[in-house]
Amino acid sequence: MNIAYAKSDLTECSFQYSPVDFCDEKHLSAINQAISGKSANFNGHFILLVYPEWEQYHQQSVMAIDTKTGVVYPLPIDAFSGFMHGHSTAKDHGVIRYSLSSSKVCISGAILVYRAFEEGNFCFEFSGDKFIGHHTEYMYP
Repeated sequence: MNIAYAKSDLTECSFQYSPVDFCDEKHLSAINQAISGKSANFNGHFILLVYPEWEQYHQQSVMAIDTKTGVVYPLPIDAFSGFMHGHSTAKDHGVIRYSLSSSKVCISGAILVYRAFEEGNFCFEFSGDKFIGHHTEYMYP
């Protein structure tokens, strides 16, 4: 697991203050299943894994898995969902766009970062060992 930003003091597998532990049993199981059963679908040789974090709220996390090394790079958000339209929760999943030939991931909907929601269209680009682009609270030291 590689989190290039500030990490939790308790684990190397969470962004600082994030409730998502990418090294817990359910995440590791999904990561291992993706590595063994999926082909690269992002940025040449990565698998972009969209994982259901809180399905009752239609919230999903996103991880890029390097198929050559097995290293996992989480998108610097807790989760994304559909637009909330002034409600406390979304009624559907957000839209995520990515491709095998691009290092860019774009989300339309609401993103949850550090207990706060932001709605709109957000694009991140994988560069080196982290995602850059739309800045979230997890990207600051």
